[in-house]
Amino acid sequence: MESKVENGKLLQVEQEKDHGIDWSLFVVVLILTALGVCLYFRVVAEMVEDWSNDPNYSHGFLVPLFSAYLVWEQRSRLKSMNFHGSWLGLPVLLLGIGMLILGEIGAEYLTTRTSLIVMLSGLVLFNLGVQAFKLWSFPLFFLVFMIPLPVILFNAITFPLQNLAAQNAAWALDLLGVPVLLDGNVLHLSHYSLGVTEACSGIRSLVSLLMIAVVWGYFAFKSIGPRLLLAIAAVPITIAANSVRVIVTGLIVQYLGLQYAEGFYHTLLGWLIFLVAFIGLACVHALIALGQRFRQREAG
Repeated sequence: MESKVENGKLLQVEQEKDHGIDWSLFVVVLILTALGVCLYFRVVAEMVEDWSNDPNYSHGFLVPLFSAYLVWEQRSRLKSMNFHGSWLGLPVLLLGIGMLILGEIGAEYLTTRTSLIVMLSGLVLFNLGVQAFKLWSFPLFFLVFMIPLPVILFNAITFPLQNLAAQNAAWALDLLGVPVLLDGNVLHLSHYSLGVTEACSGIRSLVSLLMIAVVWGYFAFKSIGPRLLLAIAAVPITIAANSVRVIVTGLIVQYLGLQYAEGFYHTLLGWLIFLVAFIGLACVHALIALGQRFRQREAG
């Protein structure tokens, strides 16, 4: 009887020791988190300013909220897991600090802002371990969409999109019997000229549809292959939809007048074309799901 009590006491002491180790790790991570807030306060403030002033990145306000929602949704799975902090988080934290320092020295916003995601990943690994990191890997990855692109990279994407939309529209309008002359990104019609500007390049629709495709694939498919395929499909779908938008705008200007291609009508057309792109993404999802069912039948 005494031996059982002694074993129970020993077991209790061991549990208290384990509990103490967890609390010490928690305190260390709490200190690291406080330091992280101090380090990244200005970085986050500048990023929020970009979200507020640049319409191309206004979606940035929604990205961290959605990632936080995904983390909250997984709270039931989190409770059933046994957490053991991993020292693998330490080199990840050091990598994030190194990226922050290099970005500050080189005045490279992309590096400093990306280092925030690296630091958060390191904190999760160091505090909660590999299992929690795997559970939260998608919410952490999704934070990439909140980071504005550097001007050089942004222009490297928008300029080809503008050229492609203008060329496709000129070819289609000529095929439809509309007299058109292409001069760079400008479409010269019979009575009016249409310029495919940066706002008409489709970059906003591309980012929005790509975000939707990534989230859609995450919830719809379990394996990486179909998720990646759906995300890749968002690119040609957006390019095609934006070309259709320019073509329809050209037809409206040619046959109805410029007043029906501006203001409210221009905005309405943009939303309708985005809806068409969304339907195209749904069709790709249906094809991927159909292919999965077909392979399952073949394997069975």
